[in-house]
Amino acid sequence: MIGVYIGWRGRDLTVPGLSLFGFWSRKSAGQIVASQNGCLAAISELALAARAPDKTIIIACSLAIRLADWYWGTISHSILDAGSNGVRNSSPWDMAVAFNSADSSIGSRQLMAELNYLYKYDESRQAYVARTSLESGVVIKENHPFLVILQSENDQATGTYFPIGTSAYNAMNLRFHWDKVSVPGRHGLKVSEQQFYTRTPGNNPYLVNYYVTPLGETTPPLDLRAQENRAFEANIRENIRDKMFYTSERNDGHEDRFCRNGSYNPDEIRPSTGKEVWRRWQFVYSGNARVPFWIVRVPKDIIWGHGRVVE
Repeated sequence: MIGVYIGWRGRDLTVPGLSLFGFWSRKSAGQIVASQNGCLAAISELALAARAPDKTIIIACSLAIRLADWYWGTISHSILDAGSNGVRNSSPWDMAVAFNSADSSIGSRQLMAELNYLYKYDESRQAYVARTSLESGVVIKENHPFLVILQSENDQATGTYFPIGTSAYNAMNLRFHWDKVSVPGRHGLKVSEQQFYTRTPGNNPYLVNYYVTPLGETTPPLDLRAQENRAFEANIRENIRDKMFYTSERNDGHEDRFCRNGSYNPDEIRPSTGKEVWRRWQFVYSGNARVPFWIVRVPKDIIWGHGRVVE
């Protein structure tokens, strides 16, 4: 497994109490980076090189979502654009995953609406199947969505401060009139577009289409070969059967600190392999648009706040 990290300065005000005022400049920085095609070209080249021998997953977090327009522009074009022969263009990656997206949910609403137009969910096949003749015969397994946004339930940065920041921006620019737009999968329901501009995708009740619910503690599957990150192997092998997956407390020895429920204690002893606390979870459909684009609310036990993956 090989990973490439791309990033830029995430904070430009270091004075205590003033860091939140960097919201607008950091949001603008993401737009600037996203507008430079060289960065997107580099990501595409890396993805193509990696995909030749193996699978490729693109991962982004917070304001790095701005880098796409990869998220709305590049990914949606790869998913939706059709050539003259009626075959959809394939993206250079197999899946894109975003954590705690700090972008507005306008682009997500548009992409979800397009996908809802193209595909419908077939319960008997547990798959998304084509609605249109252009996509005739296309079947997408439910557990192979194009794009997944994972949103922590206690992320104040996107759940509280993002709406405050965008609302203040609108007020300063005297933006008070909003058109009404349709809600994907809601059969004609229309709401103010402000609902999508001032909320991130994972904090928008009109778009969240899956929740992760706990199923309690469990034992790991038999015959796991890995000594580190064993839950990762278990999930790959089980392939989220019945939309269920595992987590386990970290025990790989590569972390500087041991973490439980968002609290760090560098002196706490990590559980040894085979003695970790394993938990089982399940993706539950919320009732919103059921398309190969998942926006998932995740318990704080798994992702704590804006930046800590706990389990």
